Amino acid sequence: MTGFAARIRKATMSEHRDAETRSFIARLMGGTVPIAGFAALTAQYLIVYRELEAAALAMRDNPVAGDFADPALSRVAALESDLAHLYGPNWEAHVEPVEATRRYAERLREFCYTSPGHFVAHHYVRYLGDLSGGQLVGRKVAATYHLGSLGTAFYRFDQIVDPKAYKTVYRARLDALDLPDAELDTLVAESQLAFTLNAAVFQELGTTYPEDLVAAA
Repeated sequence: MTGFAARIRKATMSEHRDAETRSFIARLMGGTVPIAGFAALTAQYLIVYRELEAAALAMRDNPVAGDFADPALSRVAALESDLAHLYGPNWEAHVEPVEATRRYAERLREFCYTSPGHFVAHHYVRYLGDLSGGQLVGRKVAATYHLGSLGTAFYRFDQIVDPKAYKTVYRARLDALDLPDAELDTLVAESQLAFTLNAAVFQELGTTYPEDLVAAA
């Protein structure tokens, strides 16, 4: 029988593909977004991960969601380090949400502190994505913008020795979720929404940093 991890992956395939192929990310990997656009994306991520990781702290003792709230995944410190490199000592002044990020953070704030299903949905979309396609994005951006290890710590999980093995365990946790069918349905729907919220951030940044703004070599 197909497990829940396979179900959620299949259900979000369209949204996942849409988010991955947004022109902003494709252009970022191709070097046709100015470095300011990459810095702006990093700032938007910090807003999202601050909210999600605060929710993870609230969920640490939850019998359903607690196993997912693994501190080894935490990205906030890495993002703050990246922003300090990209913007300098006053980097915090640049951490202002665009409208799409504001909506994304509000959704996390509204549901992820109290609903295990909503929390796991957003956790799955963000962190499993970071451990998968995010690794390619990180390597490509580091090379394209000549950043090396500086400014791209977000994409490195130093506390996870084997990402592939970690993802296998993560999917087993999804398969073992002890939730009623209606809540599993909600989790799938929320995962689809999470991809849509993420894609909207890319869309807005793509408008702010359009095609004719070419990154400096």
